Amino acid sequence: MLMARFLIMWIPFVLWFSVAAWGLELWEGYKITTTEYYGLRNIGFAFLAIIVLAAIVLYVIAAGPLTIVLYRFIPYFPVRMFIYAIAGGASGVWVFRNMYNDYFVRGYDLNMSSAILIFTAMGLAYAITDYWLQIQIRRKDGRWEFGNRDETIRNQGE
Repeated sequence: MLMARFLIMWIPFVLWFSVAAWGLELWEGYKITTTEYYGLRNIGFAFLAIIVLAAIVLYVIAAGPLTIVLYRFIPYFPVRMFIYAIAGGASGVWVFRNMYNDYFVRGYDLNMSSAILIFTAMGLAYAITDYWLQIQIRRKDGRWEFGNRDETIRNQGE
């Protein structure tokens, strides 16, 4: 169950991280008007491909192990949600520092707080997705069952 959940959560993480990085690029990166910076405006969809590849690697290195540890040792959803939000904000700081150097931050008045807000929202969305998946997976008769439990019971009675 834990490995299946780990593999399933890879998809939402890549999706949420990519959307957050894309949002940060739209919010802050579009302020940069020079060709010295290779962002969405200059390299287009190649930028999005780089983000997706980075998200895949980051899940294996950081988010996946965090998901497993939190699932095993912290049963309370509000605590996990808080930890995911803090981790999301911290990843926002990391992404901001790696995407924009000091020259761009000072010259184009870029704000790190927008990265923290966007990636904190990403962490919350990931936490809600994780909780939703936990509710959806049910164990019944030796097999994992997805979907609504009441609907399954109703269909078995017919």
